[in-house]
Amino acid sequence: MPTTPDFGTIKKTIGYSPGDTKVAAADSLALVVSNILGFLTLIAGLAFIFYFIIGAVNWITSAGDPKKLETARTMILNAFIGLIITLIAYPLLSVLSHFLGFDLASPADLINQFHF
Repeated sequence: MPTTPDFGTIKKTIGYSPGDTKVAAADSLALVVSNILGFLTLIAGLAFIFYFIIGAVNWITSAGDPKKLETARTMILNAFIGLIITLIAYPLLSVLSHFLGFDLASPADLINQFHF
């Protein structure tokens, strides 16, 4: 009798494990979401550095022009605001998860709550 494939799991290697392990689809999705969020955090950090340096160079080269100085100051301030939002996002999500009663930071747990 032929066996039917298990479509609810995905075979993949996780971390440093020597062989293939079966991972639930929710865990696989959690890994993808985690990687995307890590990548976006990296992009946000690089954007901060880029905008801060450009703003600093504009400030230095403004030669006392109030309009250029204000533009540079705004660029640096916006860079810091973006960095602060990036740094506060995860702790804010944890606090919100605590008040709502379920873990928003763990998509695997949220998906496992649904029974398809």
